[in-house]
Amino acid sequence: MKDSRPAEIAWLIVIGLLIALGTVPLMHTLADNRPLGTVMLAAVIAGTVVMIRRAYVPTSPTVRADVTKAIAYCAAAVLALITIDWGPHWAIRAFITAAEVAIVFDIVTIATRRRAAEG
Repeated sequence: MKDSRPAEIAWLIVIGLLIALGTVPLMHTLADNRPLGTVMLAAVIAGTVVMIRRAYVPTSPTVRADVTKAIAYCAAAVLALITIDWGPHWAIRAFITAAEVAIVFDIVTIATRRRAAEG
């Protein structure tokens, strides 16, 4: 069976670059259309809460990493909501940093996980 980890890592790197390069104009657009942005980000936050719940499997050997990764994505989504609804000067960069940290953590968990054939 072919190992999909390099492809997953490559796509996460592409996503990380897109976040680093395109987030500021996107956040300004969402802030200009605040009701739409709020609804979209509320849906993303709800999705990340579900992601946290699904990641919590007490019998899983990777439960801590899975839940931490889900919480990192949820924190980034909350910071994005703070950015468009309240607009403090620090929020855009905090969101970008949180999203990049979540992606790097995701890359680390993908790189260190065992292949399915290994057990």
